[in-house]
Amino acid sequence: MKNIYFRFLSGCMFIIIQLISHQQTNAQCPYDIVPGQVAYDTTIATPPGINTLYVKFPQADPFDGLLTCLRICITITGVVDSVSVENNSASPQTADVYYIRTDQITGPGLSAPLTNSTNYHYGPFALGASTAPLGAGPDFVSISKDTVLNAVTRCATINNSDSLFQFYGHDSVTYLYNITAFTNVTCTGGNYNSTVATSALVRFRFEYCTCPGLILPLNVTNFRIQKETENKASLKWDETRNTENPDYHYEVEMSRDGIHFESQGTVNELHAPAIPYQFPYTTQEQNNGLYYFRIRQVYATGYSRFSEIRTVTLKNSSTSKFILYPNPSKGIVGIKFDNIQNENLLLEIFNTQAQKVVAKEIVVNGSLYQLAAPLQNGMYWLRVTDPASKRYSINQLFIK
Repeated sequence: MKNIYFRFLSGCMFIIIQLISHQQTNAQCPYDIVPGQVAYDTTIATPPGINTLYVKFPQADPFDGLLTCLRICITITGVVDSVSVENNSASPQTADVYYIRTDQITGPGLSAPLTNSTNYHYGPFALGASTAPLGAGPDFVSISKDTVLNAVTRCATINNSDSLFQFYGHDSVTYLYNITAFTNVTCTGGNYNSTVATSALVRFRFEYCTCPGLILPLNVTNFRIQKETENKASLKWDETRNTENPDYHYEVEMSRDGIHFESQGTVNELHAPAIPYQFPYTTQEQNNGLYYFRIRQVYATGYSRFSEIRTVTLKNSSTSKFILYPNPSKGIVGIKFDNIQNENLLLEIFNTQAQKVVAKEIVVNGSLYQLAAPLQNGMYWLRVTDPASKRYSINQLFIK
């Protein structure tokens, strides 16, 4: 008789690691300029039973230079801490143990998980008839501290500019490292107990390929959006002249979710620094709500840099208007609604990176509502939505 037992690692602890080591090496840049590279490197030992790690590393400062690639490498030393089989039958049995393990890392920019899989066979083991005590004797077999992965390395390189955009900023990027390990046990009599425990020593290395900002400067300054009508906006920005590398143009990109951007048109160099750049945008009737815009500066070599993101609400803005007070606020935000009574609304707050930092349902009884906002200093957008009609209004909020 054949019996199969699965033993999964099921640790529920989550370890968050901040990578802080720093070094400079080389990468490839245009114009034959000496390039640079910033690497964050750490090694983590996972205890037996802990199979999930959240690994953080800093974003690249967009004003330090152009990001041309991100290389992610994991080097795994995988250990079977213990595998055991015990015969529970009154007659002898023969047992085979098949150890199956997958290590993988997932996160931003990876189209598929970075994965390593291994299978290992232990046995066959001749187990005597069941005898006392448990965990010892001729009816029991155990393997311990067996290294099944010896510094196995898996790497991936991200060099698509649309994917690299999410690595610019002053925060951090998070990746999930996960181990799945279990055993397949076959025993001739079918009556047995088995256990498995596994661990790893994992080196995480994240390498930014960078080109100094003085080579490919971002010329966009004072990027703003002026709403002309309910469905029209005018994007405007000023320019700092670039006399060293004048061969470039601008592309206006738009997104509905703040992540996936598409080009809306090209604006060529004006050769007139005193005149602001302008780009008109008109939305379609069926596409209402919040719009995200950014400016991409594209060089003749194909290299690009991006401006900060700006937002505007087009159409669908006929829900009840509101004002914020005081604004700037030190944390307690008052909201005064216009023509609203006893309504259920959805309140959301977005930061300047278009990330949602607050989302809560509120009940407005009368025209006033107070919100305690645990926000850091800076600029935000507060959006109030009527869930029934899907219409909403947006106001700018400053926290000081």
